[in-house]
Parts: sequence; structure tokens; C-alpha cells
Amino acid sequence: MYCYLCFAKVYLEMSKNKKKNKKGISPETKGKIALGFKTLFSNDACIKVGREWHWYLPIVFAILSVLIALIPSFTINMQTKVGTSMLGSTTYGYENGLVHFTNYLQEKNIDFVIKDSVLTNENSTWEKSFEGEEKWFAAKNSETNKTTFEVFFNYTDSISDNDFYSRIVANKNPYTDVARSETKYNSNVLVLGKKNLYLGKSNGSTLTSASGIYDRSNGMNLKDLAPSSEKNTLEYTNQLKSNWANFVNDCAETQKNTQSWTYLGIMAGVYVGLEFLFGLVIFLMTRGKRNPFRIYTFWETQKMSYWASLSPAILSLAIGFMISRFALFAFIFLFGLRIMWMSMRSLRPYNGK
Repeated sequence: MYCYLCFAKVYLEMSKNKKKNKKGISPETKGKIALGFKTLFSNDACIKVGREWHWYLPIVFAILSVLIALIPSFTINMQTKVGTSMLGSTTYGYENGLVHFTNYLQEKNIDFVIKDSVLTNENSTWEKSFEGEEKWFAAKNSETNKTTFEVFFNYTDSISDNDFYSRIVANKNPYTDVARSETKYNSNVLVLGKKNLYLGKSNGSTLTSASGIYDRSNGMNLKDLAPSSEKNTLEYTNQLKSNWANFVNDCAETQKNTQSWTYLGIMAGVYVGLEFLFGLVIFLMTRGKRNPFRIYTFWETQKMSYWASLSPAILSLAIGFMISRFALFAFIFLFGLRIMWMSMRSLRPYNGK
């Protein structure tokens, strides 16, 4: 009982102390918070806090601005599905070529099996299914007899997958390096390298390319991409197209992630450099002999730039998601616009500051 009384006494004393120590936010603190929010739209506020506040807050805001500005482009890059993009838009006969190719694999009983991230063709059934030097599959338009889709497999060890693909795009026989014709290569193409996959989609004048590796598809047999539904139907074609799109998505995923992170690092460096550059611009603009703003130090102008970067970053975040093609340059444009506005309105000598 005595213990309970002691505990109650201590609790009451602590409660009294808390009430004594509990104070509201001071007017000075409220003023600083309000001034911090004003930096989002007021250049004068950026100048004031840049001169008077400690160094760590603008550093935090500069880093935060860079991270916010990078979100749209990084998110868009990570969400991109290469196979869906290549085969989901106008395919210029690509899906019909995939149908004929997949049916050819089944008819000739050709197994392309992925083992340890390497595409294998046991017993060389692919090259044995062709006669002569042109050991690749070709689908032609039944009316014009023009080749619309070709599939190549790099079964040799003497040439790398990338060089193999380069020869094809140069309209050469990839096995002999002999020119096929003098004209530009303009056919849809699927290139099955041992470790790399290449797709080329032609619209008659340009070739859109994509590539990937097989690291996420071990154990797969390419002829199993054919649906179980009845052939020569729209359902069969759509399902086969979807299966190939998913396969290409998996093949391109690792490279896409690597490229996205590399791109993120590069753009982070660009944006950090931009913040420093605009701080330097402010410093140089105030160096005139009779300029009353010569009192601003180099570090103070850097802090002004860092504070001014947050609102352009927030705006670029919204614009980047609404209009994806502006995701890369929105921050650069808006940030530059704000610094120009600051120099014209708040840092002009006749303002008398």
C-alpha cells in the first residue's frame, strides 16, 4: 500500500512539472516557420533566410529539392515495360511474324531452352531446319512477297551477340558478314543471342530497338510461349502476343533497372550542380562596384539558391507526372525561371536593399 502511495505522489509531482514546463510556441518561432513557408513563393524571403539562417537548413532543402525533382522521371523509367511498349503499340506486322515463328518452332520441334541465363538449342535443330547459308526464319507478306519479319539465332562462338545484331542491322548475313543488299535494312527482326535478346521494329523508314538478357527466364522453352487455344484465331494471336510481351518484359527488367539507377545518379549530379551554378550566378550578379548587394557573401548566395529550389521541385513533380515528356527538364526550366525572376525583382540595385 505504501508503494502505491509513493507512486501516486511521484506521478502527481511529474504532472505538475509538465504543466509548468508546457509552453506555447513563441512568437519568434512562429515567425521563423512563417518565413520558411514564404520561401516557396517569395524571393525576398529566400534572400532573408539565406543571409540570416544557419547553413544546415538550406542544405537539407537543397537535397530534398533534388530528390523531389527526380521522382517523376525515375518512377516513369521504373514502370516502363519494354515488351508491352514494343508489342503493345502499332506493331507493323510484328505480332503476325511472332505467330508464324512460334508455329515454326512447334512444327519443326525446335527447342530453345534457357539454362543458366544462356539460350541453348540442343542438337542444332535450328540450323538444320534451313538449307544454304541463310539460316534464319523469314515471314513474308502473302500479297507482295516482301519480307516483313525475320528471326536470327547466334549459334556460333566466333561472334558476340552485339556484333551479330549489328551485322543484321547493317543488312549483312550475320554468319558470313557479307552484304545481303545495298538497301537499308527495314524489316521487323527478332535476334536470339546466346546471352542477349534483341528486338527491332520497323515502320518502313526507322528501326526501333530494344534488348534484354535471359536471367529471369531460366528453364523456359520459347516454343511454350504458344497458347493452348485454337490456332488462326484472334484469341490465339492476342494471347501469343501477350506471352511474348511478358517474356520480353522479364528479359529487359535487369537492364532497365540498372539504366534507371544510373540515370538517377547522373540527373542527381546535374541537379546538384544546377543549384550550385545558380548560387554562383546570384553571387556574380551582385559584384558590381556600386551594387548595394556586394555585401552578400558567396556562401549566402549559395543558401539563397538552395532555398529557392524547393518550389520549382514541387511544381516539376506535378508537371512530370501530368506530362511525362517534361519530367526531365521541368525542374531545370522552372528553377532557372525563378532565379531569373529573383534577379529582376529582388536583386536589382534600385530596389534600395
